[in-house]
Amino acid sequence: MAGTGGTCASGSRSQQPPFTHIPEFTLHPGGFDVVLCIDFIETTAGASHRKRELVSELKRNKIDFDVRKLHVGDFLWVARERVHGCPGQANAPRPRELVLDYVVERKRMDDLCGSIVDGRFREQKFRMKRCGLRNRIYLVEDCSFVKHLSLPETTLQQAIVNTQVVDGFFVKRTKDVKESAAAAADVAMYLTIMTRYLQNLYLQKTLVSCRKEEQGAACSREDTDTDTCILLTFIDFNEGAMKNRAQTVKEVFAKQLMQINGISGEKAVAILGHYDSVASLMKAYEACPTVTGREKLLANIKCGNTQRNLGPALSKTVSQLYCAEGPLH
Repeated sequence: MAGTGGTCASGSRSQQPPFTHIPEFTLHPGGFDVVLCIDFIETTAGASHRKRELVSELKRNKIDFDVRKLHVGDFLWVARERVHGCPGQANAPRPRELVLDYVVERKRMDDLCGSIVDGRFREQKFRMKRCGLRNRIYLVEDCSFVKHLSLPETTLQQAIVNTQVVDGFFVKRTKDVKESAAAAADVAMYLTIMTRYLQNLYLQKTLVSCRKEEQGAACSREDTDTDTCILLTFIDFNEGAMKNRAQTVKEVFAKQLMQINGISGEKAVAILGHYDSVASLMKAYEACPTVTGREKLLANIKCGNTQRNLGPALSKTVSQLYCAEGPLH
C-alpha cells in the first residue's frame, strides 16, 4: 500500500518549540466519513461506456464517492464531516472536508505517450509534487497496442520506472484487458481497496484542519505519534492546485527551469531549495568571480530521493542560459 497517512503531530521534539497551530475546525473519530472523490473528467470525457462502467463498479462495491472538479489528480479522498439537521432548520449545514494524504493520477499507456511528447507529463508530476499531499500514486493501465504508439515501448517503461525511483511516486500497474468492462473493474477494484484501507487507517484518528500556508510548519514538527493528523481543507487544497491561477515568482522560475532539457520537476525543486527566484540565482552568479565558478555553482545540489548531484553538465547549461550575453551555441 502506498505510503503512510497524513501529516501527524501530537507532541513536539525536545529541540523544537510546541506547535501552536490553531485549527479552523477538528474532526473527531466517529464524526466523519472517508469519501472517494473522482474528477468529473473521469466520468464524462473519452469513451463514455468505460466511464459509466467505472461508476457502476464502484456502486456495486458500495463505495461512497463523489464526482467533482479536481484541479490536480484524477482521484483523491476526503474526510467528510457527519452533519445533522437542527430543529427549525430546513437543511442540514454543509459538511466540512479535509483532504487525506493520497492522490491518484490515472494514465493509459497511449495517454502517457501523448503527455510525454507534448510535455504534460513533466508538468503534471511537478504539480502533484507541489499540491501538498505526500502519497502520490500513478495508476498506469497497460494496453495491447503499445508497440504501435509514437514512442518506443522501452521509452515508456523507462518513464514509468523514473516516476517511481527518481520522482518518488508509487506506481500501480493494471493488466492489459481488451474488454472495457474488465478494465473498469480493475481500476474500480484498486480504488475500492484503497478506500477501505484509508477508512481503516483514519478510523481512530483526530483530524485537524490547516491551510496551505500553514502546512510547512506542521510538517516541520511531525512526530511519530499518529493519533492526530493535520490535513488541508478541500477548498484550500483545490484552489491552490488551480492550473490557471496567478502564479508566484517561484512557480514561474520552476517552469522556466523545466524547459531546459534534462531538468525534471525533481531537479527544479532541488534548485528552488537553494534559489527561489531568478533574482536570487543571478545574485549568486554575480558573486562568482570566474566563468568556471558560475558553471559549477549548481553542480553539487542534491536531487530527489536518490540525492544524486545535479552534475556539472546541467549546472553549466543553466549558467549559460542565465549568464551568456550572446546567443547560445
